Amino acid sequence: MKVFRSRQVLKGTTIEPADIIVEHDTIVEVVGHGSAGEAIDLGSRLIVPGFVDLHSDAVEKEIEPRPGASFPMKNALVELDKKLAMSGITTMFHAIAFNEESLVGLRGTETAARLLETLFTCNRNVLAVDNFIHARYEITSFSSVTPLKEAITTGRIRLLSFMDHSPGQGQFQTLAKWKKYHMPVYDLSEVEAADIVTVQRSKRKISMDFLEDLAALARHYGVLLASHDDDTPEKIDLMASLGVTVAEFPLSGPTAKYARSRKMRTGMGAPNVVRGKSQSGNISARMLLEQDCCDFLCSDYHPSSMLQAVYAVHRNLGMDLGKAFSLITATPATIVGLDDRGMIAPGKLADLTIIEDQPIAKVVMTIKAGKPVYSSSDCLCTHAYA
Repeated sequence: MKVFRSRQVLKGTTIEPADIIVEHDTIVEVVGHGSAGEAIDLGSRLIVPGFVDLHSDAVEKEIEPRPGASFPMKNALVELDKKLAMSGITTMFHAIAFNEESLVGLRGTETAARLLETLFTCNRNVLAVDNFIHARYEITSFSSVTPLKEAITTGRIRLLSFMDHSPGQGQFQTLAKWKKYHMPVYDLSEVEAADIVTVQRSKRKISMDFLEDLAALARHYGVLLASHDDDTPEKIDLMASLGVTVAEFPLSGPTAKYARSRKMRTGMGAPNVVRGKSQSGNISARMLLEQDCCDFLCSDYHPSSMLQAVYAVHRNLGMDLGKAFSLITATPATIVGLDDRGMIAPGKLADLTIIEDQPIAKVVMTIKAGKPVYSSSDCLCTHAYA
């Protein structure tokens, strides 16, 4: 049995002194400060639940940090796992993209499927935090349907989202905006870009059958469904008809509000909050938070933004700190049905993040299922884990 003590423990949305009693991987009791006897005394450091991240593309950058400079998948996953722990993330949903074949070729689909399988295997054997799979399906990537179906039926996917990156809607409202992003990323000429756009637009007309098929299978196996970059009420209605219950990165306040009216939960990127604006020129996440149209935050592409976003919301928007932390702990855990985590309470997993918040908030220790997976030198309590 271990006891973690602090004058600042997040219980629900309230911060108060407490002792957290942990047995094996579970919190068995949360009692008054100093009442549990001998403890790992963390002073006034803030103890919060481990962060739950429902969407991160960081794994792709870890494998290929520069175009053409790829690292072995298993090596990259182990290194990223350490970075997640250092960021206070104890539950990660890696957003593995199954992109349009005309952009990435069939080998792109094969690579995504191999990454999915490798990540699933490594999570069971060699990784320290929970590394789960969020599969992102481009609605015109028809070659991805078969491997995604297999991953769903074998329990490898916990979250499936639908993307449409064709120009004229969603994230790319104009052809010029689509070209500005895709041409340098995929090293396309004007002719190649035009050909790909033509293919995407033609395939969108027959994409609904594949979408309905995948959505039905996901619902049958209890896989959470999400949509990506919704821009109109009509898009929200379409996604709702498929059983989608989460709207990721809605592009406007009215769209986010409409998603809420359709009983969808809405999420935005933590980097958007930290920077105060969208990387792609869409709506500010801070604005949606002020309008009470954002339920949770995810790291999107930058895991260390999770903690910084909480303090940005607290300091710049005036949100209570405990409520701000729920954006990356209790709420995302509840949305994805992980009822065993996201709160510091009896019966929950002992997933804890310890924070020093002066002068700039930083994670100094991360506990996963009762065991330390990261500790800075001034927070190391080696004797307590013998």
